Amino acid sequence: MRNTGPVAHFGRIHLAERAAGVSRLELFVDLVFVYAFLNVTSVTAEQFNLAGVPRGMLLLALLWWCWVHYAWLGNAVRLTRGALPAVTFGLAATLFVMALTVREAFVDRPGGLPGPLVFAVGYVLARGGPLLIATLALRHDPAKLRQMRRAWPPAAAGMLLLLASALLPGLVDDRLVQDVIRFGLVVLALTVEYGVIFAIGTGAWRLRSIPYWAERHSLIILIGFGETIIAIGLSQGAAVAQPLTWPVIAGVLVSVLLVGSLWWTYFDIARFAAEQALERISGARRARLGRDAYSYLHLPMMGGLILVSLGLKTALAQLRVPSEPTLLGPLVLYGGVALYLIGLFAFEVRTLRFIGRSPLLGIVLTLGLLPVAVNLPVLGQLCLLVAATGTMALADTTVFRHRHRILHQEMGPAGEAGGGVTPKELFLDLVFVYAFLQVSALLAEDPTWSGLLRGLLVLTVLWWAWCAYVWLACAVRSEAAVVRVVMVVVVAVTAVISIAVPQALADARGGLSGPLVFVTCYAVLRLSQIAALWVTAWREQDPDRRAQAVATTWPTLVALAVLLAAALVPEPVGDIRLLSPPRIALWLVAIAVDLGGARLVDIARWRIWSAPHWSDRFGLIVIIGLGEAVIAIGAAVVYTPVSGRIVVAAVLGTALLGALWWIYFGGDADVGEHALAGRTGRARSALARDAYAYLHLPMIAGIVLVSLGLRKTMAGLGVQPLLVDVPPLGVVPHLALVGGVLLYLVADEAFWRLATGGWRRRRLLTAAAVAVLIPLTAPVGPLRALGALVGTVLLLVAVEVAGGAGGQRDDLSSPTGDPASRSGAQPVQQE
Repeated sequence: MRNTGPVAHFGRIHLAERAAGVSRLELFVDLVFVYAFLNVTSVTAEQFNLAGVPRGMLLLALLWWCWVHYAWLGNAVRLTRGALPAVTFGLAATLFVMALTVREAFVDRPGGLPGPLVFAVGYVLARGGPLLIATLALRHDPAKLRQMRRAWPPAAAGMLLLLASALLPGLVDDRLVQDVIRFGLVVLALTVEYGVIFAIGTGAWRLRSIPYWAERHSLIILIGFGETIIAIGLSQGAAVAQPLTWPVIAGVLVSVLLVGSLWWTYFDIARFAAEQALERISGARRARLGRDAYSYLHLPMMGGLILVSLGLKTALAQLRVPSEPTLLGPLVLYGGVALYLIGLFAFEVRTLRFIGRSPLLGIVLTLGLLPVAVNLPVLGQLCLLVAATGTMALADTTVFRHRHRILHQEMGPAGEAGGGVTPKELFLDLVFVYAFLQVSALLAEDPTWSGLLRGLLVLTVLWWAWCAYVWLACAVRSEAAVVRVVMVVVVAVTAVISIAVPQALADARGGLSGPLVFVTCYAVLRLSQIAALWVTAWREQDPDRRAQAVATTWPTLVALAVLLAAALVPEPVGDIRLLSPPRIALWLVAIAVDLGGARLVDIARWRIWSAPHWSDRFGLIVIIGLGEAVIAIGAAVVYTPVSGRIVVAAVLGTALLGALWWIYFGGDADVGEHALAGRTGRARSALARDAYAYLHLPMIAGIVLVSLGLRKTMAGLGVQPLLVDVPPLGVVPHLALVGGVLLYLVADEAFWRLATGGWRRRRLLTAAAVAVLIPLTAPVGPLRALGALVGTVLLLVAVEVAGGAGGQRDDLSSPTGDPASRSGAQPVQQE
């Protein structure tokens, strides 16, 4: 997709191009929002009753309406220009603090700051930021400024009502009256926000870029699916060595199949056909459709996903620790699926003007089977629900196949695979990053040298499996239904691997052998990729493809055999922190064979057909990794009242992740992509292997280590006053924090060296300064050490921004064609 004309701008704020796409900066903001949504799931799970669930839905509605205005702002203004990246990261830090206080939005915790007030102030700042930026951007256009001013009164009224909900209940002593007042004021705030905007029309809702608007909403839904997978894993406890039993494994597999079937319903037709429907109209009709179908009707879809996450988390927890079944569990789970499908059904009716038969069938089956499900055990409830949702896909290929085929034909090129990252690939990336997140949690549970070794070994093995699927997707561009089914199965196996990560190298008591479960699932993952290569080579009768399959098969098989031998080594069972030297040695051999085999194989076998697709996948895994680091550091203060020092640490942590984002995406990612696109044959393959498959591993390892350091920093702060110092971090957590940044910087500079052939003095000096900080900041408190580290990397960013370094375009949707004209990654393409 090409930009249509120059960028309009007023002062330092640039208006969006009419064909602009979602930037990686906005994707980072979306990941922070989804962390807040995930917190809604967690707080509702803790208050799993008839009062807690409605509160959770109110919080979701507030957060969604806040997110809608960031989507609207990105549609109107380019957030990657001028000073806006810094402003956006400041808003992201505010959003993160607000997300931390979601658990205290209705009920304050003793100690720390007043939670409801902190949440309300955070909402006011996060909600008012987009409006203020848009008003400044349009200040030289009187007509648009008048339209913009119409959005301020309902926003101001909603923000004041939310502030009142935090302050007024404190004037009465009765707890029940306090809850009623707070609940009523939040409901009133939402009524004003949603209702008045609907009543005043679409004057301030003009859509400049249809692809951006549709893509932004599809990405938040897609990330919501990924976070549902995280909720499935969290039901077993983060990095907790719970017994791996057949019911637990079956429950995880069935749950992922459920999420996959719901994912299919949106990304099969609805997402792309709706975008085409927006393109066919214009003016006020387009604005109304964009507002109603996306800002309003995507809310019940996201609400349904939150309820599904909550229901799955509760159900799987019962499989892990059997307890008395409740009626509320299946009601929430089946009700969440029904709510999601109702939102999807209304979305299709509003955009496509037809009644979606398969979503309607899914709603009828889900609600009709609920009375049966309440009398079944947990696993039976899940299987029955999967059967109901799976029937929708089956009906589209049988009973409704004629109409389904016509709808696909009407979509035309919009339904075909392109050269960019597809939703199924991004879905897989989110699940893999959750596995990386498990490694971070594992390190946090065992912050010792042996724990560090264990975590890095598991991370390396998972990374190479992910690289294999990136290469497969780059080589085989197929969007057939069978391919998507295989992808759902791969995601399900990856989810099982994630819950087995704590026992990958040592077994816990009870249940199945953890190392054997991990290696078996890992073998299924790798052998599925090999089988897909062989099937493709056989169907296409392509000698080159067959040679690729042969070249990649033997090191994979040898590595899997060594890992299996390691899993079968007889070792004492009980403490997962005890590492076996023979098992560690075998893991090192397996990793050496797997990674080294890629260098021994003829480099011509690493054929990269699409340089943009290859670089996009690695760029997205970095940005998703940074977003998931937010979840990791937020998990450290789940049960701690929000204090002043936690707020400061959250802001500093967000600033650090923002600096790491800029170091890579401020220009390096684009330069690497251009270098890859400008080479051919063996030169391109060598760069793809060395600069991406190899050097992005230490980048991801650096992010994982930084998340560990931030997590331990946050966990050690507590609720003491801001000026009261706390003991320094331990040796390993401190080294993880500062050394993780150093590792990231060095790997990024090595990536630059391979792409350009040169070194950058500023980056090398910054890396040296960070290295000096390791011993200098070891004896000081964690907050001071974090401040010194953040100041050092922000100084680099400030110097490079002032000197004009980086700052290249950063679109997920960007011009294609000549590599020199590209400004970022390809669009997230439709399936």
